[in-house]
Amino acid sequence: MPPATPSQAGSQETFNPGAALVAAVFPGLGHFYLGQVKRATLITTGVMGLYLTGIAVGGVACVDRRDNFIWFLGQALVGPLTFGLDYVHQHHLKVIGPDTHGNERLREPYPHEARDPRTGHAMAIVVENGVPVARGAGGMVISPAYPPYVKAVPRSNELGTLFTTIAGFLNVIVVIDAAFGVRVDRRRKVVVTGVSKTLRSPGVGGGT
Repeated sequence: MPPATPSQAGSQETFNPGAALVAAVFPGLGHFYLGQVKRATLITTGVMGLYLTGIAVGGVACVDRRDNFIWFLGQALVGPLTFGLDYVHQHHLKVIGPDTHGNERLREPYPHEARDPRTGHAMAIVVENGVPVARGAGGMVISPAYPPYVKAVPRSNELGTLFTTIAGFLNVIVVIDAAFGVRVDRRRKVVVTGVSKTLRSPGVGGGT
């Protein structure tokens, strides 16, 4: 029987759902779970570097499940971070556009809802004396109302959306690699390496 090599003795290759799960939570975390610290660092740097570059170029607005749902599906593959960014965008930053609940009391170019700058809550828009006025809870009034939500610099937004989506698809490969990766037991590797050298030494001197 051939002696175990250090790589064989110091690692255990099997399907690992735990590694796949944590890899889906954050890029590189699955490989860190497997003990592949250097590889995990490179994965985190690569995937998150691409993702954050997209956010820097296109802004948080490039993560938008309402306006760009198909792209959002790809971005969501990066993990919970995408859902958190979208929540902040939808509930605190984004000016709500035309009403999607069948309310036709207003027509373009004005939206049917705006956003309270203090709380981020939705505000109904009504026309008073020909001027759209936003009224919210607590008597908050904005006149004239917020304009419709428009993404600044469309080309930058497109690039940011593309970068963040590609990062999501790259993370799918990372999750699969972690699920079928090799778990490294560094302490056992050191011990067995010494044993394997001992096993090989008789063969050098003519032993069996």
